[in-house]
Amino acid sequence: MNKILSLAFLILIAVASKAQSPSITFKDTMQYHMGTFKQGEVAEHVFEFTNTGNGVLKIKEVRTTCSCTASEWPKTAIAPGQKGSIKVTFDTHDKLGEYAKGVNIFSNAGESNLIIIVNVVKNDKPVPRPHKEIIDHSGHDHD
Repeated sequence: MNKILSLAFLILIAVASKAQSPSITFKDTMQYHMGTFKQGEVAEHVFEFTNTGNGVLKIKEVRTTCSCTASEWPKTAIAPGQKGSIKVTFDTHDKLGEYAKGVNIFSNAGESNLIIIVNVVKNDKPVPRPHKEIIDHSGHDHD
């Protein structure tokens, strides 16, 4: 009898915890091609999502796979049915070619993985150089 009650209790806990589980669903795709950018520009995309579960969603951390990629995410809880967004930026400085970078989302709904793809082309525009002040040296000698 105790085993049956213990089993029933465990099933009840499993059902109750399932009943209050958040779920993160992204509006579009979880892989996004940001386009082509010139070296030195910053590429940016916002991944929109909804908490499609019936429990409160809490994003604990968002990690990018390199220092050239950064992200911003909601630090507050997201109620069921509520929307949120994760902004991802990619710094193209000193980059050339196509890059695929990961953005890993850790939440109480589990782990989600986003991928951004960026194509970086050479910036043919001359880079401005710092202006040096020209000092008039006429009329005196520099030995």
